[in-house]
Amino acid sequence: MTVTAEHMRVNQEAQSKRAEFEAAFFQHYTRVYGVLFRLIGDKAEAEDLTLETFWRLWQQPPRRADNLGGWLYRVATRLGYNALRAAKRRTRYEDAALRDAAVSPDPAREAERSDERASVRAALSQMSERDAQLLLLRHSGLSYNDIAAALGVSPNSVGTLLTRAEEEFEKLYGE
Repeated sequence: MTVTAEHMRVNQEAQSKRAEFEAAFFQHYTRVYGVLFRLIGDKAEAEDLTLETFWRLWQQPPRRADNLGGWLYRVATRLGYNALRAAKRRTRYEDAALRDAAVSPDPAREAERSDERASVRAALSQMSERDAQLLLLRHSGLSYNDIAAALGVSPNSVGTLLTRAEEEFEKLYGE
C-alpha cells in the first residue's frame, strides 16, 4: 500500500487539529469547570457540562480563534443556565408529585450550606444574565480583559459593570 501525499497532508491536518484542541483543553478546562461549578453547585454536573463545552469546541470550533477563552466561557455559561432551568422545571414537577402523594420533604435534612447555595443561586437567577455572568466569571478568577471578551463588552467598562452587579447581588441576597 502506497501512502499518497494527500493522505499524509490529511493526517498532518488531523494531528494539528488534535494538538490545538488538546492545548485549548488543558489551558481552559480548570476555569471553565470552575465557572460551571459555581453556577451549578454540583461537581458531577459541572464536569459533564465542561466536557459538553469542549465537545462543542471539537465539533464546531468558533470561526475566529483569537477569542477562544471568551467563546468557551459563553458556551459554558449558556449550558449552565440551561441546566439550571431544567433543574428548576424538574424540581417543580417533583414538588407537584410530592404534593399529590401527600408526602412532605423533611426540612431537618437541609444543611446550612445548601441553603446558602440556594440563596446565592436565587439571587443570581433574579439578576440579568450579563450581570450574573460578570460575577461568576470574576469569581472564577478571570481578568477584566477575559471577562470583556467573554461578554462582548469594553474592558474599560468591566469595573463599573462589576460594581453595579455586586451591589445588585448584595441587595437581592439580603432580601
